[in-house]
Amino acid sequence: MPATERAPASPVTPMLLSIGELSERTGVPTSALRYYDEIGLVRPAARAAGRRRYAQSAVRDVGLILFFRDIGFSLTEIGRFIAGERQGRREMIDHKLAELAERQDRIEVARTALEHGRRCPASDPMKCSRFWSIIEGRLHGLSAEESHERAH
Repeated sequence: MPATERAPASPVTPMLLSIGELSERTGVPTSALRYYDEIGLVRPAARAAGRRRYAQSAVRDVGLILFFRDIGFSLTEIGRFIAGERQGRREMIDHKLAELAERQDRIEVARTALEHGRRCPASDPMKCSRFWSIIEGRLHGLSAEESHERAH
């Protein structure tokens, strides 16, 4: 080929990842990645011979899913968050914060009850009159917290 002629430029194709490579880069099992595809969270960019091929950006997408799972979002909530609009995302954050505050309150009540059980003067919670008064309060519609406060 003469020096003035050039080979036709090949189109630049982004490197696609196999599902195994995506799994290795994210630490997420391939079975979970297939499920993420089924529910629309992380879609392959293409299929080659029936096999999923993912864009490099899928690593970041899976990282986003892992982060949201770590902070308490379900996969359904993650899907809505990703697909949502800015205002909807803010509402989801507010809802999740309220949910976490409620869960934290329940954990504190549970911790208090368990700490009482550990140091109970009856030495066995099943023989403790306070324990049974808490159970009785729950049977009468009080919350665990209300029942515990009433017993003390």
